[in-house]
Amino acid sequence: MSDFLLADGFGNLSDGTHTAGATREILGEQWTGFSQSFVIVDRSDGRKWLTVASAARPQLQSGVLGDPSTFSICFRIYRGSATAHCLVKLMNAAGVIGWITIDNAGTMGYNIGSAGSPTDTTTITATTTIPLATEMFVEMRFVLGDAAAGSVAFYINGTFSNTRAGIDTCYGAGRTSLRSIIVGEAAANAYGLQSGWKYGDIIMHTAAAGIGDVGVFYRPMDADGASSDFTPSAGANFECADEIGPDEDTTYNESDGTAGHRDSFETAGVSAMSVLSVGVIVRARKTAAGAGTLLLGAIHGASEDQSSAKAMTSAYLTHVEFFDTCPSTAAAWSAAEVTAAELSYEVGA
Repeated sequence: MSDFLLADGFGNLSDGTHTAGATREILGEQWTGFSQSFVIVDRSDGRKWLTVASAARPQLQSGVLGDPSTFSICFRIYRGSATAHCLVKLMNAAGVIGWITIDNAGTMGYNIGSAGSPTDTTTITATTTIPLATEMFVEMRFVLGDAAAGSVAFYINGTFSNTRAGIDTCYGAGRTSLRSIIVGEAAANAYGLQSGWKYGDIIMHTAAAGIGDVGVFYRPMDADGASSDFTPSAGANFECADEIGPDEDTTYNESDGTAGHRDSFETAGVSAMSVLSVGVIVRARKTAAGAGTLLLGAIHGASEDQSSAKAMTSAYLTHVEFFDTCPSTAAAWSAAEVTAAELSYEVGA
């Protein structure tokens, strides 16, 4: 078990809305690219930027998503140059659905899939441009549909910025659901992630309404909790899994595979924040043959909520579970409850 992180999730930066219980993922449960690292760059306020410092213009691909047909993709962006490129590529099992792009003037658009470049078939553009050297939050809400069954809406910094309905949003029959998303587009280098740009707070969700201008906040553990069944490679259990940016097998906590073995941790928590969800993020692999599963948990007082079993492989994978309500109250988290909570991982049966 290496590099556990807590996303003290989706804290409101304005008056965004949220539907409890709705599925949300931070690019699924596994990144590819950057050695499958989940957190790329630390920021002093606890939020994270993906910063592209190389002209190689890489791409990051999500794991397999749940094939929704209605969803939102959100991200924070810092536009570092007047350069056009592909921000997000939408995929399903049949191929490309479409691209979210930005042009030289900072105008964002949605382009359905085509045999040409990501900017060949623009369906809709935002009416609010993204200025240079300014942090902006973008939310795009999609209904995927053939012919006239689809729709797209743009929101910039939580404010509506154009919509279009009655359109084809998925480029071809059989592509009316989302399987994965790719940040950037390495196959066409000119449309990859741009050097000097920054990306953050990348969220995919299927809530019934937009979540507004929000941030994803991370709090690594800062103390062991009530359970420390795993064996640390050195020092305390929390010290082996509190890195901002995974160090994989350099420091880790390990179990002999006994079902029910658990580590729980405290964090610095949050204050003066409206918390929409608490996410537990774990990076783990198994070292023995046979099946291995992991349960992620949120604990408050004598009450606990746990995820379903997460399957592990011999390679490190990033696992995520979101808890929309406090286990002891079954109501929305308060900042004080988040601070008092312990977060856990446990060996499954």
